[in-house]
Amino acid sequence: MDQSPALSSLPEAQPKQRLIRRTLALFHGALKELASPKERRNPYLDGLRTIAVLLVINGHCSDTIAAAFGSNAYTRFPLEPNGWIGVDLFFVLSGFFIGSQLWRELDKTGTISFKNFVIRRGLRIWPLYFFIFICVSLLLPGLAAAKQHGWSDLVFLTNYLPHGIVLGGWSLCTEEQFYLLAPAALLLIGARSKRSYRWGLGLLFVLEFVVRAVTYHAHTGHLFVRSPAAFEILYYPFHTHCDGLIAGLFISNLASVKSERPAMRRPWLLVLAGFVVMLAAKWFQPETLDFTGLALFFGALVWWGTQKNIRIFDSRIFYWFSRLSFGMYLIHPYFIHLFVDRLAPLLRPHLGASASTALCAALLAVFAALVSTVTFCLVEHPFLVLRTAILRRRATPRLVAT
Repeated sequence: MDQSPALSSLPEAQPKQRLIRRTLALFHGALKELASPKERRNPYLDGLRTIAVLLVINGHCSDTIAAAFGSNAYTRFPLEPNGWIGVDLFFVLSGFFIGSQLWRELDKTGTISFKNFVIRRGLRIWPLYFFIFICVSLLLPGLAAAKQHGWSDLVFLTNYLPHGIVLGGWSLCTEEQFYLLAPAALLLIGARSKRSYRWGLGLLFVLEFVVRAVTYHAHTGHLFVRSPAAFEILYYPFHTHCDGLIAGLFISNLASVKSERPAMRRPWLLVLAGFVVMLAAKWFQPETLDFTGLALFFGALVWWGTQKNIRIFDSRIFYWFSRLSFGMYLIHPYFIHLFVDRLAPLLRPHLGASASTALCAALLAVFAALVSTVTFCLVEHPFLVLRTAILRRRATPRLVAT
């Protein structure tokens, strides 16, 4: 007698059901983490990270619309052509968070485990980064083939060979190089106390400006001549654009010494001073002083958040954007033209040039956040769980038979 269709399809249905259940379990665990902010987090820093990624997305979208349809009042607003400063804010925040981990480990163990550090940062950054690399290589072969140095993404050198497959990957390469050099630099400084490290970090900050000034003079023959082309040369390499990372590392050192946290009664004065320095640097010599001024201003903003309980960013939406900011930064460049070429022409006749540009930028940010939610659930979160398990296993003392 013939077997019924329901019974005959059962063996094939079971693997599919298991796959669906596992996928749903992945989404459930990841979404639960996104919906449950950690108790020890600083909402103010989540807000700064949200501002950073929105600055970058908004700047890229506005620049693309201005190139396609011409500039308008919105694209000429000072923050629009300068949306790249969001990357410098990312640098300061990255330096601060990485430094906080290093100082904490130094307090607990008296040394820095380079292996643990690589596990923490590698399993946070590499999965999504290489996932994007593979997706672009397979799904956008025309874009990948047009790049001259796609291999530079694999070895994190796109900031020196700026034709990688991962759009915007140069800043990730800068951070990866910082992740390798920061522990080595701290071990090389070899100070006796955390306070003593500040002299070395301050010297590195000054040295970074000197290297940039010497590089600029070598290309222009003059320190005070304006040269946008030379600015491009300074923008991408690590050795001329890591001021924010050093500043974040320095601030994390200050914040790690609890006795010094209430040292400044009016930290907003430091923010005001940083803002004045940033404007003065941009007016006096933007090519060589821009990154220094931005590092000081954003560093003052971060320090302010460690001094005061600022409640302006307490909403969970900032935590959500903060957790997804890495994915949003990597993913949004591939969808800009979808909004600029398809949506902007439909909105411009009804809303006008400025309003349609603002709406396209906002919708691009929301769309990037939604796509990043999916990649967080499927790609990032599983490796974060793996990272927690590995570090917990390494921290557990092993029993030795006697």
